[in-house]
Amino acid sequence: MTKPLLRKKTDGEVWNVFGEKIICKVTGAETFGRFSVVEETSSPQSVVPPHFHHETDEIIYVLEGRYEFQIDGKLQIAGKGDMVVIPRRTRHGFRNLLATESKLLAVVTPSGFENFFAEISRLKAPEAAEVVEIGKRNDLELVMQ
Repeated sequence: MTKPLLRKKTDGEVWNVFGEKIICKVTGAETFGRFSVVEETSSPQSVVPPHFHHETDEIIYVLEGRYEFQIDGKLQIAGKGDMVVIPRRTRHGFRNLLATESKLLAVVTPSGFENFFAEISRLKAPEAAEVVEIGKRNDLELVMQ
C-alpha cells in the first residue's frame, strides 16, 4: 500500500458465491499482492467444503454467529470474537452452526484468492468441473472425501 485506506461498512465489491455474500474489503491490487481482506456472510447452516491452499495463509475472525471448523480432521468451534489461523497446505472447511446468518472476516496472504470469489460469482450455475478449474487457478484445491 502506498497510502492509508479507510473502507466504510458498505464499501467493497459484492459477490454472491453459492448463496454466500462476499464483500471484498481490500484487494491484492491495493496491497501490491501482500494480502486481501474479505467479509463473508454465511447463510444459515451453510457449508464450505474441505479444501486447502498451496500458497495462501488465512486468518479468519468471527464477527457474528458460530462456526464449526474442520482443520486437518479436527473439529473446532469458533464464535463471535474468536480467530482461526490456517496455514497454507492445511486441509480445512467450515459450516455455520446457526439457523441464522453468521459473519466472518478473512485476511489472506499473499493476495489472489479473492479472485476465486470474483470468478465464481460471474457464473449463473457453475458446473463442478468449472469450480475445480477456477479453484486451481486461484490456489484452492477441493478435497474429495
